[in-house]
Amino acid sequence: MKLLKIWNDNRHDYRARAVTNHIRMNVEGVRLDRYQYLNLRNYKGIKRNYQNFGASVGEAIRNEDISEILELANDSVRVRHDWIDFIDEHFPSYQGEIFRCNDCEVIEHRDNSARCYNDYLVCESCRDNYEFDDHQDTWVREEDLTENGLIGEYHSSRQRLGHIASSYDDRKPRVLLGLELEIETENDRTNTAQKLLDGVGEYEGEQYALLENDASLDHGFEMVTAYTGLDVHREQLSFFKDDLYKPLKGAKSHDTSTCGLHVHICKSDMTTLHGAKMILFINDQANERLIKAIARRDSSYGSIKNKKEDKSWLKESLECRGKKSQLRRLNRDRYEALNFQNDNTVEFRLFKGSLKYETIMACLEFTYATWFFCREASTKNLTIDFFLKFICANENKKDTKFLRSFLKSKGFSMPESNIHLFKKRA
Repeated sequence: MKLLKIWNDNRHDYRARAVTNHIRMNVEGVRLDRYQYLNLRNYKGIKRNYQNFGASVGEAIRNEDISEILELANDSVRVRHDWIDFIDEHFPSYQGEIFRCNDCEVIEHRDNSARCYNDYLVCESCRDNYEFDDHQDTWVREEDLTENGLIGEYHSSRQRLGHIASSYDDRKPRVLLGLELEIETENDRTNTAQKLLDGVGEYEGEQYALLENDASLDHGFEMVTAYTGLDVHREQLSFFKDDLYKPLKGAKSHDTSTCGLHVHICKSDMTTLHGAKMILFINDQANERLIKAIARRDSSYGSIKNKKEDKSWLKESLECRGKKSQLRRLNRDRYEALNFQNDNTVEFRLFKGSLKYETIMACLEFTYATWFFCREASTKNLTIDFFLKFICANENKKDTKFLRSFLKSKGFSMPESNIHLFKKRA
């Protein structure tokens, strides 16, 4: 019983496993070897060290000596793994001010910290392994420094790009879009990046676009935009319109095997049924002519699958609790034509890259039109004919100018407008 009490009082001590073994082996009639006897023989000394350690902790608490606590916490004898919670409880004036270094796990005050990758904290000692990047406004490792402050690392734009106000903010529901455009260049990447950012980087004092490295590219980068309405995108992307100036000479996107154009659109007030109809519309083999025309490539990048025959994907989604979880579960593979796995957006991954203004805008308008078309159409009307009637309706013409022109150039006939096809949006 005495051994059991020692175990219960000191169960966090790895040496106490010897006590457990001693109890078990005595019950089973197993003879202990010399090493296990030595562990038990030294146990009193180990326990005495812990008692002294506890006394020092108690004195530091009574004296409100945070520096002593930090020294004890970082001592070679670490009997607690929840020091942050312990300090928050016993030193309320320091609540939230103490952190554990992400790299070496030392316990420190936040005054002696550095935030790395806009994500986690490290101590002053570990900070020596990082360099501050003015462009990303955070500490990063040397290999992740931006290239001349122009091309950041993959996903480095997330912390710096947000929402840019537009006239679409007043619409209900408010549905915004963001663009990811991959670009290869035959010339110096830095010069090309500088020209692109000079042309589209800022919109009325706000950051509209940033550039990132992308491992899938040979010698290029990815342009990522903020979330905004079609009106701001129309104005800002007109940089690509000037065929005479050729501001990005040597750059290409469509004529490559590596570049894609991804459009993110808000989930906003989207329901699971709405999301499911989008998947059915894009993946329906009967709509293949339309989808291939706007995508300008086959399904090798944003995989098109027969979602109509096998609806197990929808069944799995509906088994989840909550609309947000159901939407995320609409596709297992994020590399499908539509990716629902992001928290706040649906990603259209089907488009081939392009540096042509009219084509980029047609992709943005197709994404926007698809969002509303699938929201308002019944499942039996998710067809090419009904989609064309939808984008030609008077109330939708303003948002589909480039899309209608693009599809007409691909041989699609634009029907006469029919404003009564679907209910009018607010």
